[in-house]
Amino acid sequence: MKKGLLIAALALSSFSYGQELSHNYYNYILNRFNLNPAFAGNNGNISAMLNTKTYLSGFSGAPRNTMFGLHAPISLNQGLGMRVVSDRRGGFEVDKYDAAYSYQIQLDDRQDLRFGISAGAITRKLNTSGINNIDLLNQNDPTLAGNYFNETNFIAGVGLVYDFDNLQVGLSAPHLVQGSEPISDYIVGSVSYRYEFDNSPFSITPTVIYQNLPVLENQFDVLLKGEYEQKVWALAGYRSNNNLTFGLGFDLGPFGLGYAYEMSNSDLEMIGGGSHEIVIQVAFKSEKQKKKTELVQTLDDYVARFDAMINDNNNQYNREQVQSEIMQIRSELNKLDATNDKGAAKLVEKRLVKIEQQIIALEKKYNK
Repeated sequence: MKKGLLIAALALSSFSYGQELSHNYYNYILNRFNLNPAFAGNNGNISAMLNTKTYLSGFSGAPRNTMFGLHAPISLNQGLGMRVVSDRRGGFEVDKYDAAYSYQIQLDDRQDLRFGISAGAITRKLNTSGINNIDLLNQNDPTLAGNYFNETNFIAGVGLVYDFDNLQVGLSAPHLVQGSEPISDYIVGSVSYRYEFDNSPFSITPTVIYQNLPVLENQFDVLLKGEYEQKVWALAGYRSNNNLTFGLGFDLGPFGLGYAYEMSNSDLEMIGGGSHEIVIQVAFKSEKQKKKTELVQTLDDYVARFDAMINDNNNQYNREQVQSEIMQIRSELNKLDATNDKGAAKLVEKRLVKIEQQIIALEKKYNK
């Protein structure tokens, strides 16, 4: 009985304040786009994702949140996206439909600032068929009437993302405006830094996410994600309510899959098990990404050609051939299109540095 009263109290409190979106609504651990509209089109791909999270597994009527999203760049500095979110918590149902737009300002070749806005509709209702043992309740209670909780309102949010090399700072108000309700003070901030090891395919990214919650106690997460060649990853994290999170996944470009498990704290473990989150992502390269890939491949070809000359021990190349090759490649480099894509710029810069080092080595070798 106490278990049922506890869950009912939590659900009714969340719903009555109109702030059920402010706690565990946005599956941000594996899906940052669901948290911040500034991520729309941010990865340069046309991306579709399905994200679902179940809380307190094993408990009848446990909360379940499902999100389907699609976002893509529409130019070098603009992105569009859409999201459909379905949240079920016992008899309470929330559905959200919105679109997102982002705009990027390239501050210099190392940093950029991306702004995002979202707008749409949110529908709330009470589905009495989802209430266990409803026949034991007073059927004359007006709160059980079909339209008592039902409403549809306009909803809008804002966000920004700042990138400086491998540092990323995000700030968002995911549902700043909801109908005629007061401006929501639900704000989410995040800071992450991607650390890449020299001459290693491994990298680690520590992340801190802080939520200013209007109804519940404010909350923060500390996460550590490790990656291998940006294709296979694992993460571990701690939440300030004493929950622990563990995750595994892979990203092969066209297809990605991730899973995270959150262990319930001691206050909730007697009610149900932990939380399970799964995200499936399918990505298609945009024209921007295709150009980026072609540019990087061209530079890789140059690197390979110079490596062959540096490692030539059979005198296949003479001084004149090497000087001619250096002049030709330098001429071709000057013709390459510049890019204002930060990710592409970093890849290009690494290869250009490598090519310059190779040219120096070749000049020393063949000018003797």
